[in-house]
Amino acid sequence: MPVSVGPRVYRWVVLLWSAFTAVYLLTLSVLIFRDAQFPLNLGLIRTTGRAGLSVTLVPGVVGVLALLLILLRARMGALLLGAYSLFWTVVLACTLPAVWNARSSFCTQTMCIRTPWIGRLLVLALATLFVLGALWARGEASGLRRR
Repeated sequence: MPVSVGPRVYRWVVLLWSAFTAVYLLTLSVLIFRDAQFPLNLGLIRTTGRAGLSVTLVPGVVGVLALLLILLRARMGALLLGAYSLFWTVVLACTLPAVWNARSSFCTQTMCIRTPWIGRLLVLALATLFVLGALWARGEASGLRRR
């Protein structure tokens, strides 16, 4: 019987996306540790200094722990990854109205998005990836329960 490639691709896309975002958050945590006045602007989350660690360090550690537990086939890993993905889905969903109603450029320290549609599509794409991660984690957690 032929083996379907789709579920394996879905699994690796979710795991790679989650690994990338968790490492990104941990990198931001290091930058916040180094600079006491670090301006963190993740959507509607805007902090300065070490207050940003609550939004970067905790989710980053949860994401890495979830990935390690998933690789060990532990159900708790899928549950943690689901919580991690849902958290960022909610953050991005709360960001979407501000991006959707933007009339001007959106600028960070390193770049400017001059067309509002690019920002809208970017937030939608990021939220979609986290929704897919949460859905995969739910299925994985229920599948591990049956084993």
